[in-house]
Amino acid sequence: MVSLRDLKQRIKSVSGIRQITRAMEMVSATKLRRAQQRIESARPYTEKMDEILAHLAEAIEPGVVFHPLMKPREEVKNLLLIGVASGKGLCGSFNANIIRKIESHSRQAKADGIEVVLLLVGKKLHDYFKRRKWSIHPNSLKYFSIDESLPIPLLQEMTDLCSDGYLSKEFDKVEIIYTEFKSAIVHKIVERQFLPIIGLQSDSNSDRSRTRTREYIFEPDPGELFTILIPKYARVVLFKMLADSLASEHGGRMSAMHNATDNAGDMIRTLTLHRNKARQAAITKELSEIVAGAEALVG
Repeated sequence: MVSLRDLKQRIKSVSGIRQITRAMEMVSATKLRRAQQRIESARPYTEKMDEILAHLAEAIEPGVVFHPLMKPREEVKNLLLIGVASGKGLCGSFNANIIRKIESHSRQAKADGIEVVLLLVGKKLHDYFKRRKWSIHPNSLKYFSIDESLPIPLLQEMTDLCSDGYLSKEFDKVEIIYTEFKSAIVHKIVERQFLPIIGLQSDSNSDRSRTRTREYIFEPDPGELFTILIPKYARVVLFKMLADSLASEHGGRMSAMHNATDNAGDMIRTLTLHRNKARQAAITKELSEIVAGAEALVG
């Protein structure tokens, strides 16, 4: 049977853990609010960028490739797969879900005869895959942790790495696996093709294309504007993915720490009940011994 001293020590230890998890929950909630504000503040810019590129796409003849980063390869032999997770733990199943998705996607690509190179963002991903037989891009060492402010030089460096590799035919396709932020408790694992950029080509037979009027006169010509805007568009897409992943990480950590705090409270109540029962049993035993001693003296 556990002694009263041991029970008191366990209650004290669990209480300390509950204070830590409650503090971590509050910190994650604050960071989550900032991450949400970042996503919301960037949404008008991303929507306007999509609108501008859609107008440019309609101004060019259908079927014309606007930019080398939009030209798909006839055969995909080499794939750069970017995985975005966390540099820290204690965020529930956030990292584990990304790891499982990367592994399944990579195995499927290899089964199709495609060589896969992993570009890992987050120390947890690198620690997991470096111990296994996967080809890891050397630049992954630069992305052990991502600055939460998502500075422009970081986005520029990652975009250049992908675009240069695609243009030099080192990679035939670049895909990203990340966690899309829906709400504080709802996140979705997403596989998205990053390069070549798709979805901007116009369809002359679509209802949207027939009904929209071309109300813009472009100067310089749309082809030159695409050359300027496509690299910026790639950075915007990358920014959104990293921002979604950071917000999902904070949401996952906040939920995990909330559950840990609740579990610690339940454990404290259970241990307190056991302590009270043990103390009551000890008092009853002492009273019984006193009564028995008194009766022995009288007798």
